[in-house]
Amino acid sequence: METRVKGNISSYERYNLYLFTSGKAVSILGSSIYTFAIGLYVLKITGSALNYATTLMLSIIPLVIMSPIAGVIADRMPKKWLVVGMDLLSGILFTVLYFYALTMTLDLAIIYISTVLLNIFTTFFGIGMEAAKPSLVTSERLIKLNSLSKLIDSSASILGPIIGGMVFAFVDIHLFILFNAVSFIFSAVTEWFIDYELNEEKVEIKEAEIGKSTKEFSKDLKEGWNFFSRNRSILELFFVFVSLNFLLGFSVNVPAPYIINQLLKMPSASFGFINSMFPVGLILGTLTVEKVMGKIEFRKLLISMNAFIALLAGLIGLPIVLNLKNSNNLIFYATINILMGIAIAYVDVPIMIILQKEIPKKLLGRVLSLIMSLVKVILPLAIITSGLLINVLPIVIIPVIGASIAFSYSIFLLLQLKKQKRMVLNEKIIE
Repeated sequence: METRVKGNISSYERYNLYLFTSGKAVSILGSSIYTFAIGLYVLKITGSALNYATTLMLSIIPLVIMSPIAGVIADRMPKKWLVVGMDLLSGILFTVLYFYALTMTLDLAIIYISTVLLNIFTTFFGIGMEAAKPSLVTSERLIKLNSLSKLIDSSASILGPIIGGMVFAFVDIHLFILFNAVSFIFSAVTEWFIDYELNEEKVEIKEAEIGKSTKEFSKDLKEGWNFFSRNRSILELFFVFVSLNFLLGFSVNVPAPYIINQLLKMPSASFGFINSMFPVGLILGTLTVEKVMGKIEFRKLLISMNAFIALLAGLIGLPIVLNLKNSNNLIFYATINILMGIAIAYVDVPIMIILQKEIPKKLLGRVLSLIMSLVKVILPLAIITSGLLINVLPIVIIPVIGASIAFSYSIFLLLQLKKQKRMVLNEKIIE
């Protein structure tokens, strides 16, 4: 076993943080840029909105289907192999795609296949990275690590479409594919030097452990499900995630664009500016969440923020009720989006910290993957339900319905948390 001088651990952590940030940034941003740019390319060569939508959907479906499998594999094999291997495979994929595009036409079938493969690799990479986090740094630095991770995700959501649009407009598609190949290989090399066992004992994983039978694979998956379904604390956090995703899909994603574009008739530039404020809020929240978490208990913070997001979502239809002018509407919705972005960062980071601390490391990959996969299913269901209700109910009522459900659940959890603290306090007094 490798030994380290205790006083030097902080330098190892800083090294890990640097390598983690650079490796994940290249990988996540590369995937985001490619997904956006290739969608525009498909729209250009086919002229079909359906084909464009299909390309975007192919970036979501692998996450939902493959996450549970990725979770089991992440718990079986060294995280280093999984993280580095997936980025290396992505680099090889783009290298093959580059040489194919030089000699053959980059047709729709090849684009679909490459998009699915890329997102399968990205899913395994993401689960591997999430499962590895508690071992990359000591518990004191875990908040910083998760904040950096969220900052990368938020930045990619802003820069992906911007850079993707520029790439589509000014860069030859062949050169773009080659650049992605080099980027992913660079990311894999960077991630190779991360110490994936800094905060744990080195555990030897036998080859038999990696090559288990399908029956044992199912047993591992069931073990993750049992821990998830029987742990009340984890279930509470899961339903916070569910209520938040339902709220965003039901009360925000469908009603807000409809109100802004169809009812208020705001200019497209205003709508674009309003949308850009959400990731700005995410970044602001990510940069400040560490200080906030130092003052407020993790669970109380994330539940309170979930309630706050519900209140913000419930106000989506207010400009229609008050009949505000467009200039005031712009300020109103931009403010809502910034505050919502900050609050979501204040939910996402604490919830990941709690999950990483409460789930045993040997089960972390499969439990996290189950949660992520199940939560991802909620968003499209909420969007579809909201879209159907727009034709039945007054539009201003729909955000209020979703907000009421999420807010009520948050208040229930806050009361439960207060009750638990009171019981603990009484037990200490009795002792």
